[in-house]
Amino acid sequence: MKHWLAVVGLVALLGTLAPGQSKASNNNVENELRRMEQEWLDAAAVPDLPTLRKMFSDDFMGTAFGPGVLSKDDLIPPDGSTAHPLPKCSLGESSVRVYGDTAVLMGDVHPQDPKAGGYRVTTVFQKRAQGWQIIAIHMAPAPGE
Repeated sequence: MKHWLAVVGLVALLGTLAPGQSKASNNNVENELRRMEQEWLDAAAVPDLPTLRKMFSDDFMGTAFGPGVLSKDDLIPPDGSTAHPLPKCSLGESSVRVYGDTAVLMGDVHPQDPKAGGYRVTTVFQKRAQGWQIIAIHMAPAPGE
């Protein structure tokens, strides 16, 4: 009987520790994805083509301010291009949800130039062999902009 109670007690103790550990792990992933989102915004403003190519999956798809669905080739300028697809921006308030090897970030993006107006972004990440990659994005003008 004592052995059985000890096993039940140990299982109960482990059960209370596991949720806290997964919460801390999710917080680390959420912070990593916020950092990665800002890294994307920084790389797009330069443009840092090697960083962008690594961050975006080959099967990326997205929507932005025009019609149609964008591919990775639409988003990343060709070598030698001096085009800046995005102005210098910073990620504002955001929420991240992690669903196993997939995560969604929704947040506010603020251009350095206040006249440019902000926008909302939804970014979908997937953990792959090479690490987290962006697989989809939707951008829209922020409400009231």
